Parts: sequence; structure tokens; C-alpha cells
Amino acid sequence: MAKQDFSFDIVSEVSMPEVANAVDQARREIAQRYDFKDTGTSLSQDDQLIEVRSSTEDRLNAAVDVLKERAVKREISLKALSFGPIQPAAKGTVRQSINVNVGLSDEKAKEIVKFIKGLK
Repeated sequence: MAKQDFSFDIVSEVSMPEVANAVDQARREIAQRYDFKDTGTSLSQDDQLIEVRSSTEDRLNAAVDVLKERAVKREISLKALSFGPIQPAAKGTVRQSINVNVGLSDEKAKEIVKFIKGLK
């Protein structure tokens, strides 16, 4: 029996319009909620980078939780989001960058191919 080679594609996609919708919904909820009043909490999105800013770490974490809830409701896997460290920002505020992972890194793709070929 001849050895057969198989070819396959691994796809990791995130719907960027859905991410934008989740950010927009989270932004609107934060603007309406009393516990975010006068905290300077904001969300902004620039292509594949989401930035959350607030006056305290506590409010920043709450805003990130709102974003996570909206993302899950829009069927965006939280594994597609890479959360950076909370960093101090201007005027005593804090910020956190969240990267939207689109696609697989070459390293991860090679690891998956090696694993699958090992299964024979």
C-alpha cells in the first residue's frame, strides 16, 4: 500500500465586525451605568487593538468584564483576545491593551501540523 500524503488547512478567524459591535455595545453600557459615572472609563478600538482606560484598576477590570460579556454574546471566543498588563497612564489613570488575535502564528501552526502528523 502506497504512502499517502494529506494536505489540510487550519483556519482561525475572528469576525472583526462582530468585535467592533462588541466594543460599541460595551462602550454604550459603560456610558449608561451609574458605577462608571465620573470614572473616565473609555474603550477605543484601532483595527486589531482595543484599549481600555479608567481612573482606577477596579473600574478598568469592571470595564474589561463588560467587554468580555459583550464578546461572548456576539460569539467571539475569549481565546481570540490577548490581554496585556494593566499599565499606568497619564493623569493618574490606568490602561490595558487587548489584542485581537487573527490567524495562527507560524510557530503554533507548525506545532499543530507536527502533532497531527504524529497521529498518523
